[in-house]
Amino acid sequence: MRHDLVVTGGTVIDPASGLHGPADVAIAGGRIAAVGPGIGTADAADAIDATGCLVVPGLVDLHVHVYWGVADLSIRPGPNDLERGATTIVDAGSSGANTFPGFRRYVIEPFEGRILALLNISAMGQIDPFLGELHDARYLIAERAAEVALAHPDRIVGFKVRLTETLTGPNGRIALERAVEAGTIANLPVMVHVGGSTTTTDEIMGMLRPGDIVTHAFTDRPNGIFRDDGRVHDAALDARRRGVRFDVGHGAGSFRFRRAEAALADGFPPDTISSDLHRFNDEGPVFDLVTTLSKLLHLGLPLETVIAMATKAPAAAIGRSGAFGTLAPGAEADVAVLRLDEGPVTFSDAYGDTIEGRRRLVPVVTLRQGRRVIVGSHGSAR
Repeated sequence: MRHDLVVTGGTVIDPASGLHGPADVAIAGGRIAAVGPGIGTADAADAIDATGCLVVPGLVDLHVHVYWGVADLSIRPGPNDLERGATTIVDAGSSGANTFPGFRRYVIEPFEGRILALLNISAMGQIDPFLGELHDARYLIAERAAEVALAHPDRIVGFKVRLTETLTGPNGRIALERAVEAGTIANLPVMVHVGGSTTTTDEIMGMLRPGDIVTHAFTDRPNGIFRDDGRVHDAALDARRRGVRFDVGHGAGSFRFRRAEAALADGFPPDTISSDLHRFNDEGPVFDLVTTLSKLLHLGLPLETVIAMATKAPAAAIGRSGAFGTLAPGAEADVAVLRLDEGPVTFSDAYGDTIEGRRRLVPVVTLRQGRRVIVGSHGSAR
């Protein structure tokens, strides 16, 4: 069989397929044709030498903001995600029921990568980063949100609600109720932004269903997942037992090293690792998803686990297992070639704390449907 492209000489890590070892990845017709040792390049029209690199499924970033030009928090998709290994990104609430059609037409559809959306329970979505979209409860129309989600099943994969008091005013609890109602109607998960809410941890966790997602799990703000003594809250432990997922969602104010360390010490790792990329963190401290992965790698998570949390796990969280986040034959040929650099690197969290690391993941080549994407020269970690 003649292949369009073979990625050869690398170490393949594909948690969805249980692969971790030296192997070649062959691509034909925009899909994975074969994975295994010794495929070689003799029958390939093109080849990428990945010697010394990791070859993983295209990364899946479960939390970004890319409705640029409308949602003021957003950045242009591409330079900080697709060019750096994230072939699938999930916009977390930048658009609402009234603004999603424009997001789809003018941002999602023209973009080379795959953009999916968690629809904001506020019909207007995120227009301004400081004027909260939930202050007026008239915008919280569960039926309307569910209607739009059901009309766009190929792109809308759930709902988003931000519960920080400055964004909700007095409407935190009702906003969460309406988001869960929309999720129930459409049979989709709800992602809940926690931290700084007047709605208590007990109340928030008690309302969530199996499959719902708590983002900003390692925030230092009150009414997140931690008790006053720094241990993981009993309500969060109970929620995980019920099937609620916990996501990193680094962001500009929602990831603190000491909180992540405390959670890991309590045996409470995240289910998924996401960046929460937006215009207040794309030049630091987040930069991109691979930098966030590197921070969790430094904190002690195994390499294969970190890759799983940005491929297999987020695909499963939004009901897309097997569709992406895997190198299984027949899957779309979304591939990230990464290098694990050894040497001093300083990582910063969202609170200005720093740690000195010795390893970081760096994007080398991204393939989207088997085609090369140019990687930006500005790198990942700083």
